[in-house]
Amino acid sequence: MSRSRVSLSLAATAILLATALVPSCSGEDRSDEMPRVPVVYTEAAEAAGDSCTMHGRITESHNSSLRECGFVYGMEGGKAVKLVADSAWLFRATADSLESGSYYCIAYARNGMGTAYGDTVRFSISGGEEQ
Repeated sequence: MSRSRVSLSLAATAILLATALVPSCSGEDRSDEMPRVPVVYTEAAEAAGDSCTMHGRITESHNSSLRECGFVYGMEGGKAVKLVADSAWLFRATADSLESGSYYCIAYARNGMGTAYGDTVRFSISGGEEQ
């Protein structure tokens, strides 16, 4: 083998070793974390008149960007409605013009790995608008 090929081969090996040993530029090595669905909580449902403001909280979105959050709500035994909120760690949304009856709401959050749901919170709407 010629001397120039040996020098080139040693230089390439040195570069490969150097790049393998240099730490991450971000300052935080998250390579061992597995991306998972977010952790989300349904905080509260505040009924007033014929509307309800629902509150949710996201505590973690493991190594994956948050894409959407909001609530699924509906009347007991009825069709579920999806209400999208602004994507934030603390979020809320209001459902208006609700009929009288018993309802449920569940906060949800979606990231690149999937969708997670919080606990079910129940609330009631009693007869029309408050005066």
